[in-house]
Amino acid sequence: MTPDETVVLARYVRALCPQQKFDEYTPDAWHDVLSDFALADARAAAAAVARRQPFVSPAEIIDEIRKIRDARADGFQGPGMSAEIPDADPDDVQAYLSALRGLRTRAADGLEMKKRPIAQLLAGIGRDVSGEVAAVKRPGPLGKKCPNCGAAIGRPCRTPGGNERGPHSARAGQTDPAVEQAELERRRQASAAFLAAQQDTQEEAS
Repeated sequence: MTPDETVVLARYVRALCPQQKFDEYTPDAWHDVLSDFALADARAAAAAVARRQPFVSPAEIIDEIRKIRDARADGFQGPGMSAEIPDADPDDVQAYLSALRGLRTRAADGLEMKKRPIAQLLAGIGRDVSGEVAAVKRPGPLGKKCPNCGAAIGRPCRTPGGNERGPHSARAGQTDPAVEQAELERRRQASAAFLAAQQDTQEEAS
């Protein structure tokens, strides 16, 4: 707040509180105390205080300004407000916290939050991970791409129909075709037995 704005504030408070005493030195004294705050916030705070009592002091104005700013910053990403995410890498903790504090300060100042283009937001999501790194992070069959069905690293193998299944033998480190054929036959027999049991249950129920 500039000295001229402090004069405006003092006149405003005098209008709100006619019985309060002011002289030519009041704006100067108030400026020493209120210079860090915006005139608009100070006027809103003075009006709020004047609704409750007949006199308004600079300390009460400051206390009310803090309440106003806290209320703005508390819900700056709440329902109905434009969401603006911190423009910093979340992995850089210090930079992210600094950007977040900057957003809260802007919200407390009453500045409009600006939406960032969706393409810009998505550009910072995800990172390319080499096959070697992914394999280290995912031990076992899922740590490599399946040569049979083409399932990507970390994704389960699939049948020709698109259903998930256990790892193919080649992916699991088994190279004997006879072993894979035996496993396939075992699964077929288990499925046939299950279906037969279901049919018997339905017949008994009917």
